[in-house]
Amino acid sequence: MSEIRWDVAEVLDYDYTYRYIPPSSGSAGNTNNLFSIKVRTATGFYNNEVFDVRPSNINLKQIPLVGEFVLIYKTFNEYTSKSRRREGWYYVTTIDVHSNINENLLPGITGNLTDTEIANIKPGKTFKSKAVSPLQPYEGDFLLEGRHGNSIRFGSSINTTYPEKYYHAGPTWFSPVSDNDGDPIIILSNGRNNLTNKEFVIENIEQDASSLYLTSTQKISISLGDTNNKNPLSCYLPAETQFDKSQFIGIADRVILKAKTDIAIIDSPKAIILNTTGEIKLGSDTADQSMVHGDVLLHVLQKILNQLNTTIQCGTMSGTFLNRSNIDSAQRDLQNLLSQKYYINKT
Repeated sequence: MSEIRWDVAEVLDYDYTYRYIPPSSGSAGNTNNLFSIKVRTATGFYNNEVFDVRPSNINLKQIPLVGEFVLIYKTFNEYTSKSRRREGWYYVTTIDVHSNINENLLPGITGNLTDTEIANIKPGKTFKSKAVSPLQPYEGDFLLEGRHGNSIRFGSSINTTYPEKYYHAGPTWFSPVSDNDGDPIIILSNGRNNLTNKEFVIENIEQDASSLYLTSTQKISISLGDTNNKNPLSCYLPAETQFDKSQFIGIADRVILKAKTDIAIIDSPKAIILNTTGEIKLGSDTADQSMVHGDVLLHVLQKILNQLNTTIQCGTMSGTFLNRSNIDSAQRDLQNLLSQKYYINKT
């Protein structure tokens, strides 16, 4: 059995990489060659010929750009059997030649091209290069960073007494006591303010385009309400910035939660708060019937009942209702008008 051969190759083109070609009579389509790319080795192997390489892990798709370099190796392919060995090439990962999150292009190195030809090489048909800052890592972190400023951090609480200048930037999440150092946090972040010269950045729940935070003991600096009209918690403490138990926090310009075929449930043993400085509409966004303020309604009905209980004067005659049972019943029922569980703001 021959040894596995390793090499480095330049990505030159795509051949149905982003398309599905089904099998048909006389053609296998591309079902046995999914997500393959065309490359040429940097060592001159194959006499500088162009050949196809497949992803080493089809479950984790990180398709390189044209002009990037990939680490490749040669081993078994689908035609290998117990009695014979057939081989194919596979790519493992993009080589980080520029330490660039967005792209690591170094086109034209493996071919005999002019400077003009190299300058005209595009990284793809639709890809657009942009400046994207890398995330600040901390010891023990596992970071997944996309090319476009989106990421997942599997991180933890960080000791705030780390040596000066050990980290370029400190985290935006905090733990109240040092005993919580190392407690887990997961941050899914999409769309950040990128800096120049590949300067490290940190997720910011208020400034990133959209975020999802799964915390354990961390405090998150988040403000309720909008920039000009804050609406923080005041009755259920600790406040939103001081809570140090597990939280599920999602934030974006618009949030939609939808149940496809069954009910939507928000469950809490303590309270459910619909916190807004704007309107609350039930049923649809065209709802135009005002809700009743319970305390106001109680006072109005109480005044009506009190009036009905007074003596009626008609000329020189006076009296009351002969049958007061409904008035008395309404008076008793009135005591149960106000809920001890559901409340709304009086506006």
